[in-house]
Formats: sequence, C-alpha cells, structure tokens
Amino acid sequence: NDLFVSSSCLPTNNLRQNKKQRKPRTAFTDTQLNTLEKNFERQKYLSVQERLELANRLRLSDTQVKTWYQNR
Repeated sequence: NDLFVSSSCLPTNNLRQNKKQRKPRTAFTDTQLNTLEKNFERQKYLSVQERLELANRLRLSDTQVKTWYQNR
C-alpha cells in the first residue's frame, strides 16, 4: 500500500523565481484616456507611424499605446 506522489504535485520555490516580473499597470490620465478613446472612435487601427506619433503626443511609450489598443 505505498502511495506515490508525483514531484509535479510538490510545491517548489523556483516556480516563483522563474516567473517574469510584470510591469506595474499604467495609470492613464483622464486626458490620455479621452484622447485614446476619441482616436479609437475615428480609427480602429493605427500604423506604426501613427502609433508613434500618438504615443509621443500623449507622452506614453509605443508599447503602452499598442497595448491599450489591443485591450480595447
């Protein structure tokens, strides 16, 4: 009556160590959100150049604008 437990069932500390740290969530200002929303109403898809210009205008990174559009 031996009980075998898979090692995958045992807790390990290295699971936490291997996880990538997430960047903190971006807290958009009201102005940034209003501009993003209005821009999205007019244009659902942005070219890379348009995205860079919008990011620059809003003082956000290209990635932040891209992610906002993806999650919209």
